[in-house]
Amino acid sequence: MGSTAKIEADGLVPMVVTGSGQHSLLDRLSHNFPGMFHRELMVTAFDVKYGKPHPEPYLMALQKGGVKPNEAIVVENAPMGVQAGVAAGIFTVAVNTGPIDGQVLLDAGANILFPSMQAFCDNWEKLREAFGQINRTL
Repeated sequence: MGSTAKIEADGLVPMVVTGSGQHSLLDRLSHNFPGMFHRELMVTAFDVKYGKPHPEPYLMALQKGGVKPNEAIVVENAPMGVQAGVAAGIFTVAVNTGPIDGQVLLDAGANILFPSMQAFCDNWEKLREAFGQINRTL
């Protein structure tokens, strides 16, 4: 089962928080993941005054989703995105999808680092359990 199917199976609502304002990106998301993402639950460059690493994009996503920081998970692949998720007070997962040293993502404040999307998917159940334990202690 892929990560999007696992997210749906767990009843989570996926949201997009991107610094991009490119319509082609948003169209590609709709095409590649039909029915997964809804425009009213997206935060793009058009929606915010301050972009990442400022927390505003993630704070806006929390508001749009009607959730508190401890009810959300950020999945990021860039240091500025990690910084934004952490600054918003959200558990932040870094996934190294590029040619950077994973330590850079940890240094940006990520709570946990996965070396690939496949590793993230393969460890979803463990991550979900860990996140649940963290929330029970808050």
